[in-house]
Amino acid sequence: MADKLDVCLDAYVPGERFDPATLPSTVNLPRATSRELALAWRKQWQAGQELRVQFLDGDYRLRERVEGHARKWLDHANLTFSFGNSPGAEIRITFEGNVSESLVGTDAMRIPSLRPTMRLGGFTATSDERVLRRTVLHEFGHAIGCVHEQASPVAGIPWDEAEVYEYYRQWWDDETIFHNVLRRYSTTETKFTNHDPESIMQYPVPNQLTIGDFEIGWNNDLSELDKSFIARMYPR
Repeated sequence: MADKLDVCLDAYVPGERFDPATLPSTVNLPRATSRELALAWRKQWQAGQELRVQFLDGDYRLRERVEGHARKWLDHANLTFSFGNSPGAEIRITFEGNVSESLVGTDAMRIPSLRPTMRLGGFTATSDERVLRRTVLHEFGHAIGCVHEQASPVAGIPWDEAEVYEYYRQWWDDETIFHNVLRRYSTTETKFTNHDPESIMQYPVPNQLTIGDFEIGWNNDLSELDKSFIARMYPR
């Protein structure tokens, strides 16, 4: 087995999965412009809402670092994060395991209160700052309703599907690869404009996994369009 894959797994309420029958038609990538990320509007919180955040484990120094990075969303979104030990917290974080994932938006209200809604697996108080920052921003993006940017209805990444499956089989089965890399949301499920390759919600896309000369590198901070989009989704 290869080393840990440093990307986020899609997380669902138990028993649910994305329906590929609702996929929209493919867009013309050369005509697409970089605009903004996509948000699952049915899972959006209310503007101005306080979201309670509880750590289920982890060193206090790590908790402080996570809180600092997560609050960067609040510079732009009209939401409040209240970090504490509330047993009824909407967002519940564990550092156990070796994957990172989060339920999307209000899906967190649909699972038992003692279970985590977000996993930052494997991080410790001494973890690399850049990797922790991009992971926390990404997972808290999910927690406030954002979906993976490559799953936006208008994402036109020219995947070489055979190469995608061969590469990710080091870690996942084919169903997991489809759901986490190749699938896209339907136009009825999301609020979106055009694909933003600089979004914190975008996976890196290696050139070897695409047709033609196309790639996307690591995004480590909120893009300018992340900021403007989330500000409109959660207006002050």
